[in-house]
Amino acid sequence: MIKIRGVVTKRTGVFPELKESWYRCRGCSNLEGPFYNNTTEEGRVHLGSCMICSAGKDSYVLEDQNCIYRNYQKWTIQETPGSVPPGRVPRHKDVMILNDLVDSARPGDEVEITGIFMNKFDYGANVKHGFPVFSTVIEANNVKRFGDEQIVELTDEDK
Repeated sequence: MIKIRGVVTKRTGVFPELKESWYRCRGCSNLEGPFYNNTTEEGRVHLGSCMICSAGKDSYVLEDQNCIYRNYQKWTIQETPGSVPPGRVPRHKDVMILNDLVDSARPGDEVEITGIFMNKFDYGANVKHGFPVFSTVIEANNVKRFGDEQIVELTDEDK
């Protein structure tokens, strides 16, 4: 886990991300799941042939009504201008914002983000360069905006 401080320079729209997926066999309507993943392709890798009708894994289709999605947004955070030495360009890092943290800051806001530093395989760069390329991102656990400090008292019900 790391904590960084910076200014939000860009943010995407809010997208649904597949959190829990279920698959139904086309042949016999057998329901398989849950699979906890981020893409529909990852779940199909774990599916074998159907236990009931012996159809192959290609016979499974995503069962949308049973799937669970979560909100997903990507921010770009840049070093605060005051912390950058003269003559150097501010560095930036992509941050994955999930669930209730989505839209908690706007571009231009100074934030402190606590999260998990992760690497992700970048397929596009791998094809372009001809060797494995990994991009790094931070998956945010907490976002604190500066300038919004308020004194909040917790009620007995909140506790």
